[in-house]
Amino acid sequence: MFVFAHAFLGALIGLGFWHLSHDRRALPLCIVSAILPDLLDKPLALLFPGILGAGRTIGHTLFFFGIAMVLGFLLWRYRHTLLGVACACAIFSHQILDEMWNGPAAWYYPLMGPFPNELHPDYVMYSFWREVSTLSEWVFAYALVVVIAAWYLGLPRHRQVFPAERGITPARFIAFLLLAVTGIVLLIAGTGFIAASCFAPTYAPVTGVMAGLLALGGAAILLPRNGVSPFSGN
Repeated sequence: MFVFAHAFLGALIGLGFWHLSHDRRALPLCIVSAILPDLLDKPLALLFPGILGAGRTIGHTLFFFGIAMVLGFLLWRYRHTLLGVACACAIFSHQILDEMWNGPAAWYYPLMGPFPNELHPDYVMYSFWREVSTLSEWVFAYALVVVIAAWYLGLPRHRQVFPAERGITPARFIAFLLLAVTGIVLLIAGTGFIAASCFAPTYAPVTGVMAGLLALGGAAILLPRNGVSPFSGN
């Protein structure tokens, strides 16, 4: 899946851990962690095309997630913070959205031998054009900006100037509407085993279903509960 879909799921995970741990740092840290596998592996694919050219290598392994989770539990045990566990969960979410079970040699590395080597021609432009031509990425990007803005304006130093919103702002309503429409279209295409839709023409059916569920989940979370914003408090 593409970068803004990963980042948006990281934001939702961070939002959950923020309310669980009462630590606002969970949201930005989870966003970064959700795209960390690509931030690590894509440059490695360019630097070492003969060894790590697949683009889904070290950061996409269960071994990498396991290390992150162990460090997260150590932080929880000795520093009494869930931030490490939150970051590990965001890393794992990236692997799930990338359907890493379809690449067992990489996901279970080193149990099944070396990483596969699949370097696409014109790697950077190939990936870039696939992402910018995918409408769902623009929807996830806009929704991500809305979530980050709500998080930022809700920080303690901004509360007196920007009180925590209790309704739904126009920006959040637009994000909700776009996510809802995107989610419905992707779910219909995915569950109908149609490999393409207008919102994500390069997604396989399973990927489309996951992206659709992500969009609908984001739409649901953006709505206030009993008039209280999910970005208020804490």
